[in-house]
Order: sequence, then structure tokens, then C-alpha cells
Amino acid sequence: MKKLLLSILAIFLVIGLVGAGTNAWFQDTETSTGNTFTAGTLDLKIRDQDEPWGDGVTATWTASNMAPGDSWDFLVPFVRLDSVGSIPGSYLEITCDYSVIEEIPQTEADTDPNTNLDPDKMAKVMEITRFEYRNGSWSINCLTDSNPNWRIEDQNGDGRITFFDLKNDPLTQLPAPDGATTENNFGVKFLQLAGNDFQGDTFNLTMIYILNQ
Repeated sequence: MKKLLLSILAIFLVIGLVGAGTNAWFQDTETSTGNTFTAGTLDLKIRDQDEPWGDGVTATWTASNMAPGDSWDFLVPFVRLDSVGSIPGSYLEITCDYSVIEEIPQTEADTDPNTNLDPDKMAKVMEITRFEYRNGSWSINCLTDSNPNWRIEDQNGDGRITFFDLKNDPLTQLPAPDGATTENNFGVKFLQLAGNDFQGDTFNLTMIYILNQ
């Protein structure tokens, strides 16, 4: 009986091996290689009246020996912008940042030798009298435009538009630069109400342009 069971088991093993053999298939594998996915580029270039196209410019707008009540129309200085990446920009943002540099040695009549610790104080007396974003086919007055995204709003309720307001209310959704003629211009007034706190101080302004997809 034991021999019979072993014989039956051996038969089943042989059948299993035969069955396994009948289920085998030929195979030939090929591959697709070198598939790549490369991100495009969003690239904003700028220039001004005396510097070529690049990734930044310096000292576009400057004024010295400011006295309260003085104005600068800055009719010649400009920042020109162009989108040169492989991906076209959809819209532009404009904002600013600033600092104050205290004079050395300290001016005797400067009643606040620490304006550098509170640059907003000087920003609030630097009034923006003109602010345009334009090219050959359109022009946006960013002080009066009806679109609130394109207009700088009075953030501290003093009835004026200053660099304090631009920093705290950036311009958004502006048209992306359309060719190399798109530019930003502005004018500035050092307000009459500016007092001795600012004697000898330098307002150091950084204009910031952000291109978005």
C-alpha cells in the first residue's frame, strides 16, 4: 500500500512538471530610454538709462541735498523690463523695500539719530507724485487707475501715496512686459512736513519687479 501511494505521488509530480512546461512562453523585452521632461524658464530682464539688459540695475533714481518741499520729476530715468524666458509671463508685480542710512558723523541738528531703526518714518515723507507702468501700446497710471490691483492705496490714511504705501500695498496683476519697450517711471517729493529728524539721512530705495507665470 505504501509503495502504491508513493507511485501515485510520483505520477502527480510528473504531471505537475509537464503542466508547468506547457504554460511557459517565449519572451523578448525591449525598452524606451532617454525620455526627458525639462522645465521651462521664466526670465525677467531689466535695464535703465545707463546700464544694459541684465538681472539688476543700480542707482536709477538718485537725488542729493534734499530739502523739505523739493520735488524730482525724473523724466529721463526709467527701468525697462522684458520677459525673455521660454515660458511667457502672465502678470507682473511691483513693490519696494527700503532702509535709512544715518550720516557719519552725526549732524548736530538731526533730532533723531536712529531713523535707520525705523525706516518707515522717512518712507512716509517720500511722496510718490507720479508712477507709470507703460509700453508703446498701453499706459497705466498707478496713482489713479480704476483697477485696485493696479493702483497704490493710501495705507496709513495720511491722504498721500508714499513708498510706505507701495511697500505695504504692492501692485499686482499688471500686464507682463510686452517687448523691450515696457518701462516704469515715477516722480518723488520730499514732503514739506519733513522735519529735522531727517537731516543728513539717506533714504535707500530698492524697487522690486516680480514676473509670474
